[in-house]
Amino acid sequence: MAGYRYIAFLLIICFSETVTASEKIVVQLKWINQFQFAGYYAALEKGFYKEAGLDVILRPNGYNGSFVSPVDAVVSGDAQFGISNSGLVLDYLNGKPVVALAATLQHSAVSWLVLEKSGIRSIHDMVNKRLMTVFPLSESLELLEPFRAEGIDPKKLHLTQTIFDLQPLIDGKIDAYDAYVTNEPFLLEQKGIPYRIIDPRTYGIDFYGDVLFTSQAELQNNPERVEAFRKASMDGWRYAMAHPDEIIDLIVNKYAPQKNREHLRFEARAMWNLMQPDIIEIGHMNPGRWLRIAEIMTEHNRIIDDKILDSFIYTPDNYQQNLLRYLQIATITSVIALLLAGIASWIYRTNRRLVREIAARQSAEEQLRHLSETDALTGLANRRAFDQQLNKEFQRYLRYRHPFCVVMVDIDWFKHINDTYGHPAGDHVLTEFAWRLRDHIRKTDVLARIGGEEFAILMPETSPLEAKKRTEALQKCINNAPFQLGNSADSPLMMTASFGISCVADNDLVAEASLIRADTALYKAKNSGRNQVILFN
Repeated sequence: MAGYRYIAFLLIICFSETVTASEKIVVQLKWINQFQFAGYYAALEKGFYKEAGLDVILRPNGYNGSFVSPVDAVVSGDAQFGISNSGLVLDYLNGKPVVALAATLQHSAVSWLVLEKSGIRSIHDMVNKRLMTVFPLSESLELLEPFRAEGIDPKKLHLTQTIFDLQPLIDGKIDAYDAYVTNEPFLLEQKGIPYRIIDPRTYGIDFYGDVLFTSQAELQNNPERVEAFRKASMDGWRYAMAHPDEIIDLIVNKYAPQKNREHLRFEARAMWNLMQPDIIEIGHMNPGRWLRIAEIMTEHNRIIDDKILDSFIYTPDNYQQNLLRYLQIATITSVIALLLAGIASWIYRTNRRLVREIAARQSAEEQLRHLSETDALTGLANRRAFDQQLNKEFQRYLRYRHPFCVVMVDIDWFKHINDTYGHPAGDHVLTEFAWRLRDHIRKTDVLARIGGEEFAILMPETSPLEAKKRTEALQKCINNAPFQLGNSADSPLMMTASFGISCVADNDLVAEASLIRADTALYKAKNSGRNQVILFN
């Protein structure tokens, strides 16, 4: 009995964290306060940093009257953590001891912004034009690399230092502006000025954005603090993206009273598309992608060994721990050795049971996933599944410029069927309506019931005229034959439907834009007498 008490005492000693006062640390932001840093505000205000034993100061840029380099602030020790862009890897290769902890944005928010009236449609149209960007040019590599990739001589670009103001673009004094898609486009929309975004991703240049980093000295001296800060920050980002309206109120009331809520909502929606938190873990970094970015940053003039970035990309196991950690590990190892004999037999007995439970759980999770994405009445995809497919198709459009169209469908006078013949008859009509549509679309199309008598169709690789032609064929398959009501005593009814069509546009910032336009076209069809196919103009 005494031996067990001794083991329990050792475990308590090993796994207990030393209780210390909160440690004050400074985070150097790369810009002024706005939704761009929402996760850090959330981590501070919701107590995630406090729970980790950290007293955090979030320092916006320009705090001393001029903008500073977050890298220089962290390397000099003026701040313990900072936010930078993918150029951080170039700083590392040039000898600055920095460590990337997390990539907040999976895709950089930096793009060229041009006015619609300029006639600029691609980077080839920007040759010999006036381009306003950030100097030194190492800060603008993701905007300049597409020109090199397309074989355009950099000498043909007329570059000028940015003044962080859109007025020269509006006044026609410059032709393109180095912009954040989460910010400046909103300002043009407020003024009613049509614009176009020239995204580097269109040309295969896809960098990380808003990278959280620290110094190698901070990581070597305080590995536990670094891990605690990173975890609390990512918890803050998960909270912020799940509760954007709450964080917007916080920003307006405490951090950026000069910002209006509509601007912050625009920023939050744009950041969701760049972060993709529904499919990618917030902060995720891929070593292979960092290697590719490093090769581009060095203009392919330097051979990058894949191990050269080992000290740049944060993994806790890559750094030596302090003496206390070594003692804890040694003690834990001794305790584990004493317990292994007893644990081994327990593992043997429970292994088969665990395998069965895991298989059953996986099967149940798969069934739940299927149920969560399927309409119970028609067996079609539901609104959630349709939105996921629409977002994937929009991301494919951003990368490859493959067009797609969205069709909204609404059964005409459906309420009359429910009121006259009852809901079972209405359900029968809905099911047969869904089957007719399903039997007359392509295998690559996505058909979903998104609510009541409303359906939506996603048509990949489809032009506007082709989408209209295919939709008119669907209209005929609805009109050509009457619908059974499920009760042999009731006579079949002829049914009609209204259709609204919209295709993705070059200046769409979110996937839902085409869906909203299709819905507008649908209501125009219904208001024009129903049984119409309207293509959004």
